[in-house]
Amino acid sequence: MVVSPSQPGANPRYWPSARYFTEAIQCPSVCFAHPVLRTTLPAVDRLGMPLVTSGQFAYVYKLKSMNGSGDFAVRCFRGYLGDRDQRYRAIQEHLKNAPVSYLSHFTYAPEGILVGGHRFPILFMNWIEGPTLDLYINEMLHRPDVLRHLCEEWLRLISALRASGVAHGDLQHGNIIVEHGQLRLVDHDGIFVTRMAGWTASEVGHQHYQHPRRDARHFDTNLDSFSSIVIYLSLLALAERPDLWQEHHDENLLFTKSDFIDPESSSLFAKIRELGPEHRRLADVLASSATGQPTDVPCLLDLVTTKSTLPPWMTAPVDLDATTKTREVISTELPADRRSVRWVRWQERNRETPLPATPSSSMLTSIFNAGTTPPVPAVRDPNDVWRNTIFFSKEFLRKYFLLWYWAAFLLLNFLGIHFFLGIFVTLACLTIGCFTYGFVRAFDESLTARAAGVTGRGQQPSIAAPPQRSSGSWNPHVTLPVPSFSRSGSEPFVGNLVLGIYHAEDCNWVDHISTKNRVNFSSASEAISHGFKPCQVCSPA
Repeated sequence: MVVSPSQPGANPRYWPSARYFTEAIQCPSVCFAHPVLRTTLPAVDRLGMPLVTSGQFAYVYKLKSMNGSGDFAVRCFRGYLGDRDQRYRAIQEHLKNAPVSYLSHFTYAPEGILVGGHRFPILFMNWIEGPTLDLYINEMLHRPDVLRHLCEEWLRLISALRASGVAHGDLQHGNIIVEHGQLRLVDHDGIFVTRMAGWTASEVGHQHYQHPRRDARHFDTNLDSFSSIVIYLSLLALAERPDLWQEHHDENLLFTKSDFIDPESSSLFAKIRELGPEHRRLADVLASSATGQPTDVPCLLDLVTTKSTLPPWMTAPVDLDATTKTREVISTELPADRRSVRWVRWQERNRETPLPATPSSSMLTSIFNAGTTPPVPAVRDPNDVWRNTIFFSKEFLRKYFLLWYWAAFLLLNFLGIHFFLGIFVTLACLTIGCFTYGFVRAFDESLTARAAGVTGRGQQPSIAAPPQRSSGSWNPHVTLPVPSFSRSGSEPFVGNLVLGIYHAEDCNWVDHISTKNRVNFSSASEAISHGFKPCQVCSPA
């Protein structure tokens, strides 16, 4: 049974692997709970898969924001740690009150990602663009001035951590990013803050940077003393002798765990002692500290006597950026206008941006321009009951044939009538019903027309020819104004397209005209010129 890791005290036997995290992150709007991450897209490699970096405790993904708010690094943890939630809450609260510029601001979400129907915790922060310390050093081996600048930056970083009462817990090349010449720390899993006094460490750090006797019980503000000396001395030695990089670099900078276990037989310690008095003094301090207790290691800031008092922008070299390789595929830049795309129904789209039509011709009407001129409205004689009966019967049959057919057939079948006999009876009933409906509609229309004063059974109301114009060709089509849905003083006459009658706007029969059959006129002469007759009830003038 899978237990949700968000439950207090839960220790699930199931935890997603990198494959399942990668599948979930391909759809950020679904898997993430935080609204900021929902509007992102994962950075991908050449195969189109999300770019992932695997660490000791987490998988790190790069997400690119679609609204221009920057990129994010999302850490998906590789396993369950019982007190992770309490640790991150303590770290977040401490850094909120005593921020460290070298540590990125992060957000811990206990139920941040949905994988396999269950919520799992994540940690995300702003993406730091730059190479790790080892890649940066490899590019700058020929620049001793840049390496000495890194030494000064490292002293400022250690001073900022000490002033804030924070210890990183895992200072090593993979957790140090060089962003435009400034050092930044990532991986907040092993951080110590003053609120954690008396706790045990969740990790003991990289073996080539930590004291050989360090264990989980060593967890206080002096946690970074040993590793800070290792990194500082490595940078200082490489600035004087770059060939040490080719001789001793692997999954480290220079030192390895074997050098710390037996410093006297280490060839690296002997080479560094030969570089100068400052190198010899720091190498002796590191060697004696490695053979002693982790709690007896002195602080790096107390060992370095000459520190630069100038701000880093005054001492930094001009060109600090290094060219690094990445597996990320850089997509095409988004347009400047990044407004969200709104889904528009096809009716609205055609209304806002109508399709282009072929220009109409006054000499020839074809299938391409026939729709550009309003057609002549079909006018029926309301007194012709027989023809109107057929018209309304066809209309009723076209709209409701299937509904009435199946309703009648199922009813007859339920009564036990034979199949073919049921079809015959159904069609007969449907025919009678259609003609009955058509006759009732036609007879009602005839009564309405008689009440309105329309006479002449079987006669179509004539449509007068449009008045002659002084210039221009005569258009045989009757152009009606656009129907108006409100009565105003400028158009006091309302016409009925079906009956061919126009009324005064205060006539009671105006309320019986449907919207699609209504048309407004500004004067009685205009209505008469379009072939409409005056109402015999209101007698519009």
